[in-house]
Amino acid sequence: MKYIIIPLLFLFFTLNTYGQNKYSFDYMIEYHFQRTENSKVEIIYLLTNSKDDSYSARLTKSKSQLQGFDVNFRADSGLTSEVIIDKVEFLKAESITLPCEHLRFYKALDEKYDADRYDFTNENGTLINGSLFRHYTMKYHKLKESKRYKGAISHYIVENNTEFHKPLLALSYSFDDNMTSKKFPNGIANEIFTTSYDGKSLNYIFKLIQYVKINKYFLIPENCDTSVLMPLKVRVN
Repeated sequence: MKYIIIPLLFLFFTLNTYGQNKYSFDYMIEYHFQRTENSKVEIIYLLTNSKDDSYSARLTKSKSQLQGFDVNFRADSGLTSEVIIDKVEFLKAESITLPCEHLRFYKALDEKYDADRYDFTNENGTLINGSLFRHYTMKYHKLKESKRYKGAISHYIVENNTEFHKPLLALSYSFDDNMTSKKFPNGIANEIFTTSYDGKSLNYIFKLIQYVKINKYFLIPENCDTSVLMPLKVRVN
C-alpha cells in the first residue's frame, strides 16, 4: 500500500514508486518525553533503521489535527520534511511519499562535523528496578559552549539485549548530531536525560515504553531536485 501525504488535508493517492529514493524503517520505538521534570508527559514515536542511523523520523500527536501525527523526517545529508498524516492511514501504509514542496535542508551542505566538540564517558552501570543497564554520558568539550546551550551532561542508559540496533542519540535535543553515535556501542536507549548546567534539575527526559518490528518506507519522488532545495532559515543546535 502506497500513499502520498498532502499536509493538513490528509489526501492519499496510489503512486508508481519506481526509481524513487527510498528510506526503509524496521523499528517503531515509543517513548514518554518531558522537557523538564515538571512538564506534561508527551508520547513520541521514533521510526528507525536498526542497521542505518543516517536517517530517522519522529512522530508526535498533531497540534493541528485531532487524529493526525506530526511527522519530522531527517537525514544526515541535511534533508528534512515536516508533514501531517492521519494516524489510521499511517498504520495501514507500507510506503509514504514525501511531497517535493515540503522537503528542505536543515544544515548547509558544506557543514563539517567537529569530532572534538563533545567528550564521551563510559560510566558505571545504572540499576533500574533491579536490573543493571549500561550508562554513557556526553557533554560539550568547551565550557563556553556548555553555558551557551545550557546543557551540562547528557545521559544515555541503554536497554539490555538491544545490541542489534544502532545507538539512538538522535533523540537528544541538546546534542542533536547523529555523528556522535559512532562513539557509543549499539543499543536502544532505555532512558535519556540532560542535567542542567547547575546540576539541580533534569531536562529533555526520555523513557522507553516499547519497541516493535515494522516494515515501512518513506519515498522521495523521482522528479524532486533536492540539489536546489532552499535551506531552513533557522537551525536549532
